[in-house]
Amino acid sequence: MRSVRSPHARAVRAAVALAVATSAVAFGAPAHAETGSGWFQAHLDDVVIGAAGAPGKAKQLYVFAQEAVNPRVVVDLTDLAGVATAEFPAWCATAGTQVTCPLPPDVDPTASLQAGSIPVLFRPVAGAAEGDSATVAYQALADNAEPSVATATISVSDGADLVNLGDGRVDTAAVGDRLAAPVRLTNVGNRTSRGVRVTFTLSSGLTPSTWSNCWYAPLTGHRTSVVCDLTARARPGTTMEVPGGFGFEIGDSAYAGESLDQFVEPLAGAAPLPSQLGYQRREGGTELMLRPTRAAIASARTLTREIDPSDNWASFYVDEVPNSLDLAALAEPVVGPVGASATLRFGVRNNGAGSLDEFRNGAGEVAPFYLKVPTGVTVESVPEPCFALHETADGWYGGEPLLGASWYRCAVPSSVFAAGETHQVDFGVRIIAVAGETGAVSLNAPGPYRSWWDDDADNDEVPVVVYAQS
Repeated sequence: MRSVRSPHARAVRAAVALAVATSAVAFGAPAHAETGSGWFQAHLDDVVIGAAGAPGKAKQLYVFAQEAVNPRVVVDLTDLAGVATAEFPAWCATAGTQVTCPLPPDVDPTASLQAGSIPVLFRPVAGAAEGDSATVAYQALADNAEPSVATATISVSDGADLVNLGDGRVDTAAVGDRLAAPVRLTNVGNRTSRGVRVTFTLSSGLTPSTWSNCWYAPLTGHRTSVVCDLTARARPGTTMEVPGGFGFEIGDSAYAGESLDQFVEPLAGAAPLPSQLGYQRREGGTELMLRPTRAAIASARTLTREIDPSDNWASFYVDEVPNSLDLAALAEPVVGPVGASATLRFGVRNNGAGSLDEFRNGAGEVAPFYLKVPTGVTVESVPEPCFALHETADGWYGGEPLLGASWYRCAVPSSVFAAGETHQVDFGVRIIAVAGETGAVSLNAPGPYRSWWDDDADNDEVPVVVYAQS
């Protein structure tokens, strides 16, 4: 059965918070100890580092504990000899080839789930070459839990290895504000990247600035893709940035949270732009350029959060854009003789000014709306993705039977419902009576409480009238 849910403008951020809270049990087959009264878990991903001469790569050793007494991770570096070295924070203790780390000092000791990470910097030794590899074994230990062992593979590869350092956020911004997302990267490989391609993806409420060396294309969900080819060389150990960042404007339809994602890759290996998206250059604008920056080099080479070659993403978030939003329920009358089939057309319109954008939560729908079937008709056909609602002792749920129900739930089958757009569905009904109780189309789910809030509650529900001819 499907539970009735209503979306919220901040659903994306709630989903992210839930992912963080549940990540302790989502790492695959980590080292863990969960017998006894405590629970402790650790996880280290496999690592790929550049060959000899590369500055090294920082990786996070994640730890999670619940009611664990004296939790610690013991890492055995014996097999690293001849391949790489590993540097740990000062609060870890080294004895020969073993390193012991307690929970990180910034972990809240009073939290029910104590979660943190231990940064480890892996550097290739002199002579380390493509194909070399070693195994790092580690144990998650606690006095009140049985120990368990897991391993991570450290592999050496020959090439450039760009790491995206462009994450950022602002708490709030208004329509019309001009902002800039940082564009910053470092090369932790052993080869120079001769040019860098940066691909930006902007959510529906953001408008990118014009740059002479960038191509622009619309994406599904009213998003915008911008691909910029930067000619600067990113040498091993060098951190580069775009002075002033990548500019964009908060558009008229921005609402709640907006975001800009970026992906970096060596220009030499970048694929041709997909022709079906229709990328075009814009007139005017200056060149988007990378420049070396000394300030970030030390951070990038020590304890900077690592981004794998297959995941060179960074994101810039605008957490809140105050703007108006008004959705209006719509319904057309049902007309026809008793006993005949007819169409019940209803839906929702976004009066703006903001657009609903739930692209990040991956739900594939937005703006649910509900039909209370008038008693003068019975439902004969239901379009996808609408479904029937049935009341139980625990609330309203979606399920069978599909036909003949008194309530239905529909939604806009998209992750974005833009300002000015209308979405309607057609139900097939049979008129069964001349008179009966009027139905309704509502933005609120059935039940005693409101499930939807916008700037005009007066148009959140409209009647469904049946004009039956005897």
